[in-house]
Amino acid sequence: MRPGRAGILVAVCALALMLGAPTTDGKKRKTRGWSSKVTLTHPAPTLFTGRVSSRLAACRAARLVNLYYTDPGTGETSLLSVQRTNKKGSYRVDLVSPAYAGSYQAIVIGERIKALQRPQKCRGAKGGRLTVE
Repeated sequence: MRPGRAGILVAVCALALMLGAPTTDGKKRKTRGWSSKVTLTHPAPTLFTGRVSSRLAACRAARLVNLYYTDPGTGETSLLSVQRTNKKGSYRVDLVSPAYAGSYQAIVIGERIKALQRPQKCRGAKGGRLTVE
């Protein structure tokens, strides 16, 4: 190989590496965490309602809300219902019979979403316990 060709080959390889490199500025985008709150009310014997709130609207809509029931006699906790919030963050649980005596709690699980043109993290939340007599 002649010296002129070796220089051209090195220049072509360097150019290929530069063109194949990512075009970002080298900074890794951090996922921003958004806090959430969840409420639970019992307006009727066969109805539970509540709301998920967050400063980011995308963290209110389509969130999964788990409703747990704790038996006062045994202290055993079980999952009663899983509901998805509407676009305003509201959810409702319709029971087929009146709610049993005990405590109820709504929990929202954290999740990662894409909003505001980048990844976001909606943090989970636990609502206060609601006692039904």
